[in-house]
Amino acid sequence: MTEGHEKKANLKDLRKEDFKLATSVFLSTILAAVLNFIIYMSFTMIFVGLSTKTIGERIYEREKDGSTKLITEIYYDATTTAARTEATAAGTSLQTQKPTETAAGGTESSATGTAAASSTSGTSTADTKSTLAENQFVESIRTEMPKTVSVAMGILSQSFMFVLFAALIYSKLWERGDRDANSVNFGRMEEDKLRGLRIGLIAAVPSIVFYLLLVVSRLGLITEKYFFIYRFLNLTFMPVMSALTGKVELVSTNVSWLSMLAILLTVATLPLISHAAYLLGYNHISLSEKIIYVNPDKKRKRRRY
Repeated sequence: MTEGHEKKANLKDLRKEDFKLATSVFLSTILAAVLNFIIYMSFTMIFVGLSTKTIGERIYEREKDGSTKLITEIYYDATTTAARTEATAAGTSLQTQKPTETAAGGTESSATGTAAASSTSGTSTADTKSTLAENQFVESIRTEMPKTVSVAMGILSQSFMFVLFAALIYSKLWERGDRDANSVNFGRMEEDKLRGLRIGLIAAVPSIVFYLLLVVSRLGLITEKYFFIYRFLNLTFMPVMSALTGKVELVSTNVSWLSMLAILLTVATLPLISHAAYLLGYNHISLSEKIIYVNPDKKRKRRRY
């Protein structure tokens, strides 16, 4: 085999390794998304529980087509802890019938559209649920989370989620860069400091495709509800996207082009982390040794990421 054919064969093998490692990196991002979802929900439950309180409940009804309809809202009275009902803004009014006499001489009242028209002092959610029809369910109404608390939750949760995401990618690319540096030193391969970036771009192909679909949705060429799906396809950056979109309805047409540009930066995160991790490994620079003190004797025995 000539030297030219040998180089082509080696290059082909390297490309296969690139795709194999890129696939591994992509699978790591899926694992990170699952773990980050748990982290995000945990932070949400903790902050909501500490900064808000229950002030009432909503009663919903499931339609035959699978959709849900708000029937009524019940707010607890601030002084007597009793509950009062309010008509919904969706056009479903709560019409209380006039009391009618019973056989025993007493009176009773009924309400259309809900199983319980009013609550007396001390009424609990369990009592409300027990009177609901099978196709109805209750959802608690809580006070709004303070703005400062919401910002703090977003920063903390996103920080934890990003570190986990970066760590799973970093370890794989750092190790590859470290091995490639040794291979170059011994003449087994040519130097290619952009290999980490290339692997990261290959691993980010699904994210790039999802983002392009978001742009198409933003232009109104496909369903505008795609943004709701896109947020769950990028769970790792959920706090960032929530901050960018605020409280607007989760449809693509409500997302500004400036926010779209910011979301594009989250897509570029994977290739950039891969590139940086590969270069650090290639130059034998360990972040863990920079952050955590390592005994010089142990450092000689083994190299860390």
